[in-house]
Amino acid sequence: MADPSNDTLARLRSWMLLRINGRERPVSPPSPWQSGCPELLTGLRARPVWETAELPWLRPLEERAGEIRAELLALRSCRGFQPLKIPDWASSSKVASPDGAGSLSHDAGEWNVFYLSLHELPFADNRARCPVTVSLLAALPRPYDHAFFSALTPGTHVVKHHGPTNKKLRVHLPLVGVEGSRLRVADRTYECVEGRCFAFDDSFEHEAWHDGDRTRIVLVFDVWHPDLHDREVQFLSLLQRSRLRAEMKRAEAAAERAARGCAVANASLVAREGGGREEESAPLARGDNFFQLLRDAKNALPDNEWWV
Repeated sequence: MADPSNDTLARLRSWMLLRINGRERPVSPPSPWQSGCPELLTGLRARPVWETAELPWLRPLEERAGEIRAELLALRSCRGFQPLKIPDWASSSKVASPDGAGSLSHDAGEWNVFYLSLHELPFADNRARCPVTVSLLAALPRPYDHAFFSALTPGTHVVKHHGPTNKKLRVHLPLVGVEGSRLRVADRTYECVEGRCFAFDDSFEHEAWHDGDRTRIVLVFDVWHPDLHDREVQFLSLLQRSRLRAEMKRAEAAAERAARGCAVANASLVAREGGGREEESAPLARGDNFFQLLRDAKNALPDNEWWV
């Protein structure tokens, strides 16, 4: 990393210098449509949309889209979907969650997700229900370890927002209910095509609508940006895992504080009822940590009535 003659790591050196100086992005983004993205690496091609012909490893997913769809439809009889929530600090939508914990990325309808992979978190039950889908995702070159089924109910509007970084591309494989569904990336709007992958750079401003009368569900997954060298991916993956582990530890600490707060509150109630000294209860954590929000949302949907 310290060798200035190593051109394969030149952009990482520039990025690290920005971070050392308290910034995660250049003053001027590669495209004005990326101006709201919190983390930008320089030297990567800034294209809103990528032609799938440049990404031939997407072809097996399209060829077996029918099998993926069958696994998805089998999920209708079981639980596993959960509302998509993000921490307030990471939100550009400023749409508050109805329960006050975290933010939403939509201001109408419902957006629910079924996780298959997310930065080394265990989703064993979900993955066991979708073996074909999981095997196809595992065969992708340089996956970003983020994959899920994404469901928008009729009338849903996903507000304009940016992904967290330009280090990756996002791919949609529309599976069911695609009629009436649109996605805007930068200054162009695209209609979904069932069974055909759509690859885009979600660091660009994007927005989605679903005006159909059936729930629209697509397979979503991320891959590292094609311009990154393998050594860069290795280094960035290491940094990302370290950052996410720290975030997970904060979530665990918040859960412990919340549990202690409940214990103090219960002791206070016993003291009041028994005529003893009342103790002050500890404040409960709000749950504005990504992993805490993820855990709390896991059982938020009592059924699949939203799936029409």
